[in-house]
Amino acid sequence: MSPDAPAGSIATRLAALAAASDSRWSISFLDSQGAVAERCGAAELAARAAAVAGFLERQTAPGAPVLLVFQPSVDFLVAFLACQWSGRLAVPINPPRRHRLIQRLQAVAADSGAAVALTGGGVAESALWRADSAVLAAIRWQDIGEIDSDPALAGPLREVDPAATCFIQYTSGSTALPKGVEVSHANLMADMARMQDAWGLSPSSTMVTWLPAFHDLGLIFGLLQTLFTGCPVVQMAPNSFLQRPVSWLEAISRFRGTHTAAPSFAYDLCCRRIPPEQREGLDLSSLVMAMNAAEPIDPRVMQNFIDAFGPHGFGDTTFAPAYGLAESTLAVTASPVAVAPRLFTLDAAALEDERIALHGAVARRTTIAGSGTPLADVTIAIVDPETGRRQPADRVGEIWLGGPTIARGYWRRPDESAATFGVRIADEDDPTKYLRTGDLGAMIDGELCVTGRIKDLIILSGANHYPQDIERAAQAAHPALRVDSGAAFSIAGDHGGEQVVLVQELERTQRRSDPAPLFSAISTAVWQTLELQISRIVLVEPGAVLRTSSGKIQRAANRQAWRDGALAVIAEWRVARAQIREPASSTAATLPPGDAAALQRWLCEWLSRRLELPLAQVRVDRGVGELGLTSVDAVELAVALGAHLARKLPQTLAYDHPTINAMVAHLCRSPPPASAPNPSPASGGDLEELLSMIEGDGRGGH
Repeated sequence: MSPDAPAGSIATRLAALAAASDSRWSISFLDSQGAVAERCGAAELAARAAAVAGFLERQTAPGAPVLLVFQPSVDFLVAFLACQWSGRLAVPINPPRRHRLIQRLQAVAADSGAAVALTGGGVAESALWRADSAVLAAIRWQDIGEIDSDPALAGPLREVDPAATCFIQYTSGSTALPKGVEVSHANLMADMARMQDAWGLSPSSTMVTWLPAFHDLGLIFGLLQTLFTGCPVVQMAPNSFLQRPVSWLEAISRFRGTHTAAPSFAYDLCCRRIPPEQREGLDLSSLVMAMNAAEPIDPRVMQNFIDAFGPHGFGDTTFAPAYGLAESTLAVTASPVAVAPRLFTLDAAALEDERIALHGAVARRTTIAGSGTPLADVTIAIVDPETGRRQPADRVGEIWLGGPTIARGYWRRPDESAATFGVRIADEDDPTKYLRTGDLGAMIDGELCVTGRIKDLIILSGANHYPQDIERAAQAAHPALRVDSGAAFSIAGDHGGEQVVLVQELERTQRRSDPAPLFSAISTAVWQTLELQISRIVLVEPGAVLRTSSGKIQRAANRQAWRDGALAVIAEWRVARAQIREPASSTAATLPPGDAAALQRWLCEWLSRRLELPLAQVRVDRGVGELGLTSVDAVELAVALGAHLARKLPQTLAYDHPTINAMVAHLCRSPPPASAPNPSPASGGDLEELLSMIEGDGRGGH
């Protein structure tokens, strides 16, 4: 049965909760140690939102976009709801910390046309990056903590047109071309009503979330859904989870969490990073569901998590795989509560041929996880992306969507909106106007199974990366590399997940050059610029990279040609971590801090253990990305080294100083403060690159 169409907006829901004497809603924000740093009830939240709404009434016009640039905090929710309260359009984005993120903020600011930015926690005061950007310098930056809270200045709760835009959710994209999805009030309320119905949310539920609030899964499911339902939410910063994964499960245990969500990599991180002794005392039996979404769902990860945490109350029916994307507000499909995820074992060869066939007696099999069944009133069609015709039931095709949660289009991009939203199936009288997702999949026994994507998007540890960004960063690393003559693509890793391959042409005069410096330059440049590890680099003859007749890079064709051995390869490199499987011998966990030699030795031994490399292969002059360090590893390195040195280190350390020698030289030149603080996590902004995927490109989950 379809949920009733909810009236009003999320702001009117807040007002109703604030006026109710029996409301259970509250938000508790946890610090890095798991203590409650701030708690806010509905009445206080409404009063704070109204005060900021009054400021917006005085400074902006109705319907104006407003940038929200916050570190993880209750202030972000105050600012978002102030926009809803006053009828302004919230544009969430996280603060920059590195050059690439400044570019993204500039691009979003320019594309949205925002003249005002709300912020808090000292972000505005420390934003030296504004001085270097005419776009950002022209914006009025307002710390909401400085807004006069006089009730006489509070803004009125505005009635809104349900069809009007509620907020603009920028999807992940190449840094220069962000696309803002216009989500209407009706879209948002309809999606939350359907999620509430599908996953059994009620005022007696408790949400526990660490997902970034600046994109849709963390914003809508993690925060706004709780206001819609009237249940409390416990929030922590993403970095608190990343640095100490057990803190998420401890919060679920302590607050008796019933609902939570995370990408597949997070469940894998818990299995790998939480040793048995840290699991003692955990009680996850209160969980009704744990959504698994935002990137490809790995059945092995789900089983490993059940094996590891089943003894602590996590049931085999707790996982709830889902699929969705920002263009459909959030959720599209849902696995029901109290039902085990559905797994399908298929003929691998047939699947490679985009056919769905049960495995039978074939030698090559592959198991994929279902992403649930469509939410109420959501229509799914599997369509040939070339012809626009509906595919037979046993064929893979592009996933097209229809229903009340499909967003209005892309902000100020009519041509792209027309190509993506409101398309129709060819040769049919179906009146449905569909959304083209760019994802490939099939319906198997009523269950949506996502099998791949048409887009060239690359997803690593939950983060979206666009191949053109990788190619540009690589080609700028060395003059021997031909510009606009490379193809970056992903392949399945040996142990699950995705790995990045770059096929790159050399200049004709450089075909006999020593490839070693080129491999090092490419891996280091991509690591520093994009915070991404390349697993393989393939240098090829000039003209070898496959293109269309109009000269566009054919990344899928280059992937297949590389697999078939059909490229004119000059030299090929593979990251050390992918080559070495034996663990390094155990070494001491710490060494006395002090001189450069001791620090260098500590770093070599830590990297040897982390990357499972023989100590002799950890060269001090090689880029850590070239050695095999991932973005998750880089954060852990900064935390571990900070604890070892009893000083706070930036989590960009391995990107800013990408060799052991460079890190040692930097740290020895930069003495700790006279009173060295205990290391504490950054407030979460550095997860933009790690989790920007959750912003809307599906992949077996939102």
